[in-house]
Amino acid sequence: MIRLWAALVCLVLSLSAANASALSALDIMTFADSFQCQDKFPHHSFCEAVEFKPWTEQEKAVVGAYLAKINDPRLQGILKTIQTGGITKIHRVSHSARWFNNPQFRRVEFVRSAEKAFLWVNPVTNVIGVTDSFFTGTPFMDPYAQVDRKQINILHELLHDFDIATNHAFSMEVFEQAAGWGYNGKEAAIVGVDYEQVKAEFKQVMSLMKEKRVAEAYALDREMGRKYGFPTLYAMTNQFEGFAEVIAYAIFDPTAEQYYSKGLQNYLETVFRATYPL
Repeated sequence: MIRLWAALVCLVLSLSAANASALSALDIMTFADSFQCQDKFPHHSFCEAVEFKPWTEQEKAVVGAYLAKINDPRLQGILKTIQTGGITKIHRVSHSARWFNNPQFRRVEFVRSAEKAFLWVNPVTNVIGVTDSFFTGTPFMDPYAQVDRKQINILHELLHDFDIATNHAFSMEVFEQAAGWGYNGKEAAIVGVDYEQVKAEFKQVMSLMKEKRVAEAYALDREMGRKYGFPTLYAMTNQFEGFAEVIAYAIFDPTAEQYYSKGLQNYLETVFRATYPL
């Protein structure tokens, strides 16, 4: 009995030590207060569109708390990959932007986006931006994961960061096969479901968003997505968003295994195993 108790104590201590030493997103990311645009690339229009600004200490504390909670052991390899080959600076911005090629001046230029994204990863300029909307947006809990939806949003964007760093090694063929992406004769779609119905349902989600009924839109997105075996309908709009959504909810939603297909569950094991530092 004494030996068993001693063994249990050692196990608890070792697990506590492992958790204490686990890498978190806060360990690998830094808060950047400025960004330099130029005449060539990134063009001045980028800075004008997103409006970079310095971080306040309060803002850093808020975002830092979310980053610190991204420390699941399954993410250790992903975080290390970002640390060594991804974007590790987070900028404070007012807006999001989209880019286009300007053939007249032979350069990439940017315009402000009307989208009210909380944060974004721009693969063209390699910038992660946290917008005003992150701090002013309505806070609410995920109805199934029981975690702040902003928490999931941040991990989602870091997974795009990882995707860029690995040149889409895990979001293309292997994910397409696991998630059921294919060509339905008109477009890339999830094979085996009524994709027109999926698009119609997602249109309902977007209509609620336009009416600023954000919590209702999010709840509908989750409910309908789970019906098809995905965390959200948004995950079914394209493979790259699906990649980030599937992994993010696997980490934060303990009910994910109830609706993820066996193919997606096997895929997750492959991703976590392949990226885990051996």
